[in-house]
Amino acid sequence: MNKSLLLILLSLIAVKVYSQDSLATMYLDEVVVTGQFEPQSARKSVYSVRTIPQEIIQARGATKLQDVLNTELNVRFSQDATLGGSNLSMQGLSGQNVKILVDGVPMVGRQGTSNEININQINIQTIERIEVVEGPMSTVYGSDALAGVINIITKKGIAGKWDLSARVQEETVGDEYSMEKGIHNQSVSGGYSWDKIYSRLDLSRNNFGGWQGSAVERDKQWQPKDQLLAGGLFGYKSEKNNTYYRLDYLNEDIYNPANFDGNQALDQNYITNRFMHQLQSTHMFSDRFSATLSNAYTDYERKTRSTTVDKNTGERRLALGAGLQDITKFSGITLRGTFQYKINDRLTIQPGYDLNLESGQGGRIKTGTQQIGDYAFFGSAEWQVTKALQIRPGLRVINNSVYSAPPVVPSINSKLTLSKKHDLRFAYGRGFRAPSIRELYFDFFDSNHSVEGNTSLEAELSHSFSGTWNWDALESDKMKWSMIVGGFYNSVDNMINFGQKPGNSLVTTYLNIDRFKTKGLTLNNKVKMGKLDGSLGFSYTGRFNQLKESINTLDEFVYSPEIITSLSYKMIEAGLILSAYYKYTGVTPYYEIITQNGSEEVSLSKISAYHWADITLQKDILKNFIVTTGVRNVFDVVNINNTSTTSAGVHSSGGSRPVGYGRSYFISLTYSISSTN
Repeated sequence: MNKSLLLILLSLIAVKVYSQDSLATMYLDEVVVTGQFEPQSARKSVYSVRTIPQEIIQARGATKLQDVLNTELNVRFSQDATLGGSNLSMQGLSGQNVKILVDGVPMVGRQGTSNEININQINIQTIERIEVVEGPMSTVYGSDALAGVINIITKKGIAGKWDLSARVQEETVGDEYSMEKGIHNQSVSGGYSWDKIYSRLDLSRNNFGGWQGSAVERDKQWQPKDQLLAGGLFGYKSEKNNTYYRLDYLNEDIYNPANFDGNQALDQNYITNRFMHQLQSTHMFSDRFSATLSNAYTDYERKTRSTTVDKNTGERRLALGAGLQDITKFSGITLRGTFQYKINDRLTIQPGYDLNLESGQGGRIKTGTQQIGDYAFFGSAEWQVTKALQIRPGLRVINNSVYSAPPVVPSINSKLTLSKKHDLRFAYGRGFRAPSIRELYFDFFDSNHSVEGNTSLEAELSHSFSGTWNWDALESDKMKWSMIVGGFYNSVDNMINFGQKPGNSLVTTYLNIDRFKTKGLTLNNKVKMGKLDGSLGFSYTGRFNQLKESINTLDEFVYSPEIITSLSYKMIEAGLILSAYYKYTGVTPYYEIITQNGSEEVSLSKISAYHWADITLQKDILKNFIVTTGVRNVFDVVNINNTSTTSAGVHSSGGSRPVGYGRSYFISLTYSISSTN
C-alpha cells in the first residue's frame, strides 16, 4: 500500500481538534454576527457559518492567519515566495472573489496580478474568532463577495474586567535557525474596562529570516520579512449604545537580496505601511428598532526600493532605472449603515446603505490618482413563515462611477427545521466582482511587457446555489456526533482575464472574455468522546473546463478531492492538550492547448497532490503560563509539480510551485493574567 493511500485511510478514522469550548462549537451554539440582523447562535442563522475560536488559534501556535486556515476544508493557498503573498481560493474560486473583513469592514490594498488581499498582513494576536461564510454574500457586502466572506472579529474586552498577556515564540524555517534565521515572534496585549468605558492595546513583531532552500549565494527561495503590527481600541458601552474607535497599523519590510553580477548586486525591499481606522456604533432605540453604523478609512502604501550593493566595499546606493523606485498608494473610505426593525415576532426587516470610495496611484497605475465610487442601497427581511420554516430574501441596488455594475443583486436564504436533530438550509445568490483599480488603469510598458488596463471592463457576475443538511446523529453521555452534508454550484460570467487588445495585437489587456463554473460536495463529521474531540471532512470540487465550449468531446468539469482531519486529546487535570491536524489536497487537473510539432493539441495538465500535517502540544505551567510546542509541515513539503508547459496571461504557469519551506519546529511561552485570576 503506498503512502498516499495509507494516509487517506488513517484520516478516515481520525477526528478534528477543538478546544475546551469544543462542545459548543460542535453543536453550532457559537454566537455569530456576519450577515446577521443581530448576534445569534449559528444554529438559528439561515446562513451556514463556521467559526474558528481564539482557543484553536492559540492551540495551533499560529503566527499568521494562513497557519489557521491552511487545513480548513475548501480553502486552498498558493504562495508568492518573493513578494510574501499567500493567495487563497474558496469553493474553487480565486481569492479575489473572497471578501476579507475586519469587524465587518472591508480591507483595502489588493496587490499583484492576483488582485488579492494578503491575509498574512493581519495581526493574529488581535483575533477573538474568525467567521467564514461560503457562497455569495454580495447582497449584504457588495463587490468581491462572490465566493464568500472571511470576517475577522477582534477582541473587545469584558465589562468590568482587565487582562494582560505577553507571548514569545521561536520557530525554525525548515532546518534553518539562528538569530538571523528562523521565525521570531513577540507580542503583548492588554485590555481594561471600567464602568461604561473600555480600551485595548495590541503590539506584535513577526520576524521571518527567509529560507535559503535550493537558492545559491545571496539569493533565497523564500525572502526575509519583518512585520510590526499595532492595534488600539477605545469604546463606550451602555445599556442601549455601543460605540468604539479602532486603529490598526502595519509596517512590513520584505527583503529580496540578489546574487552579484560582477561586482554589483541589485537588492530590493518591498515596504508596506497601512493605517486602518474604524468608528462603529450600535444603538437600540427600542426593543424593536436598532441601527448600526460602520465608518472606516484605510491608508495603504507599498514602496519598492531598489539598491545596488558593491561586492568589495559593501557600499549601498539607490538604483536608477524604470520601475526600480516606486510607491503604490491606495486609500479607501467605507460608510455603511444598517437598520433593524422587528415588525412582529415573525418578521424583521433590515434596510441599509453602503458607500465605498477607493483611490489608487503609482505601481504602474496610469498617471494621476484614479478613483472608483460604489454606492448601494440594500434590504432584506427575515420571515418566520412557520415554526419550522425561516426565509430571508434580499436585494441590493448598485451604482458605480466607473464600470458597468449589475443594477440589482437578489438573494434568498432559507432554513427548514425537520426535527430537533435535523435541519436543511438552501440558498441562491446573485454575486459579482468589481474590476480593481489595477485592472482598469494598469500601465506597464518596457522591453518585455506591453500591458495596460481597460476602463471599459464590466463586473463579473455569478449565479450561485448551495444547500446543507445538518444532523445531530448521536447524543449520549459517552459520545456526541454531528454531521453536515453540503453541495454548491457557481456559474460566473464576464470573468476578467488577459487578452489581446482589440485593434492592437501587440498589447495585452484585461477583457471580460471568460466563463467559469465550480460545483462540489462536502461532508463534515464532528465527534466528542470524553477527553477526545475531533472531526473529519471531505470535499470533491469540480472546476469548469473552458475548452469544452470549443471541443465538445472534452469533460465539462475536472475534479479534485480534499480530506481534512485532526484530533485533540485533553487532560484537563494536567492542563495538557495534544492536537494533530492533517489535510490531503488531491491532484488538481485542467485542460490546456499546447503547441507540439508545429500543431496545437489538447493536453491534460495536473498540479500534484500533497499532504500537510501539524502537531502541537499545549501545557499549562504554574498559574498563568502556557507553553505550546509543535511540528509544522510534518511531511516536509517544499514544492509541488505543475505539468503545464504554456503561459497564463503574462506569466508562465508551469513548473514547480512553492508550498512550504520544509518541516519546522516551534515553541512559545505565553503569560496571561486578568482580574478573573
